[in-house]
Amino acid sequence: SGRKVVLVDTPGFDDSRDGRTDTEILRKISEFMISEYDQHRKLNGSIFFHRMSDPRFGGQSRRSLRIFRELCGAATFKNVVVLTTFWDRVNEQEGLAREEELKSNSNFFKDLVDGGARFIRHDRENNGARQVLDHIFTLVPTTVQIQKEIREEGKSLEEIAAGSAQREEINRMVAKHKKEMDDLNIEI
Repeated sequence: SGRKVVLVDTPGFDDSRDGRTDTEILRKISEFMISEYDQHRKLNGSIFFHRMSDPRFGGQSRRSLRIFRELCGAATFKNVVVLTTFWDRVNEQEGLAREEELKSNSNFFKDLVDGGARFIRHDRENNGARQVLDHIFTLVPTTVQIQKEIREEGKSLEEIAAGSAQREEINRMVAKHKKEMDDLNIEI
């Protein structure tokens, strides 16, 4: 039916191939989101990709999800799709168990699911990409948290929740490295 679709692929917060830091990536994403807001464009949906082949949901994945949550805001979780990929690299039982844990564990995606986010599988057998678009077309366009905080509340990038999540991670890393240095000094 001739609908215009704009898909935006952002670098992941664990993507350091071109030397950009997570803070620089967050800044680029926020600049784009503000530009969209200024042009009176709202988002129908946001997609969070998760590889089912990853055996753990470790520190980097948790940090990326935390920043994603803060960018979107709980009020727009109903406009989120968690697209699970690489199903062909796990056996079916293991994949189903892992998916259920991701949905039900508060350390993973439970708050998104409780807020209305939808899980969609993408593999070689189904047309997950089409399912995502079909679902997103049914959603009411919305303003995400980062747009509200910067434009409607007048906050700077450093003051917003997503920036705060990034700062918390940096502070944790600094404290961890300081402790490691202190431990090394004690050994010497």
